[in-house]
Amino acid sequence: MNYGFIGFGNLATAIYQGLKNEDNLRFAYFDQIRKNVELPFLQLEELTTFADVIFLTVKPQNLTEVLQQLQPLPREGKVVVSPVAGKSIAFIENYLGKDQPIVRIMPNLAIAYKKSVTAFATHHPNNERVNEIYRVLTKLGKVVEVDENDFDLFTSVFGSGPAFILAFLNVFRDKIREFNLPDSEIDELLVQLTEGTLSYFSENRSRCSIEELIRNVTSKGGTTEAGLNYYYEHHIDQLIEGVLEAAKNRSIEMSKNELN
Repeated sequence: MNYGFIGFGNLATAIYQGLKNEDNLRFAYFDQIRKNVELPFLQLEELTTFADVIFLTVKPQNLTEVLQQLQPLPREGKVVVSPVAGKSIAFIENYLGKDQPIVRIMPNLAIAYKKSVTAFATHHPNNERVNEIYRVLTKLGKVVEVDENDFDLFTSVFGSGPAFILAFLNVFRDKIREFNLPDSEIDELLVQLTEGTLSYFSENRSRCSIEELIRNVTSKGGTTEAGLNYYYEHHIDQLIEGVLEAAKNRSIEMSKNELN
């Protein structure tokens, strides 16, 4: 199967990195700005002819222009895949028609390492190529079939989530700098802390809730309790929830403005 990317930014690169070693997949791309020496560069008309699966890996503000360019091009037997935040299947159908098989996904950049959590929705569930795309995505992490109405929340938690988690880890990184260690060692310590915590959660999640796991490492009157008391007294949990809500609301806003 031939995969073609319209736009080759960070997400397209991540998808390609995750899939490039899969058997029976070929890749090409079209991008007006970025160049990639690994892949054949094609003009848009050539890419559409080449690709069995067309990935719309462009920014939301550029999607309308791309769809207008795709509209007159032959697309029979092809599937369009869109990871564009805030843009519904119906929006794409306005340009490409209801007969065009469209898959809407929301992965994150961990897809490059086969660790993505990816939302999946389509109006053509019986299309064999659509189902094949689903099967391929399962090789790149966890795929969740989600109603389109839930994409805004999914985007805020799983699409934007890695950036929020990294921002939180960056606070730890700045604090660790007080040890006057080399940045490379600081990063190694931070990775070890993160991986160890995730292993602790993964190994015990079937028998303990997160709240119980927190209590297990919290001694009464100790340092962890002191930090957690500050965390809850200053409603930091609510602030983090506000971060997710802000991202979700922006996705909703983009959806409402998608016809503009």
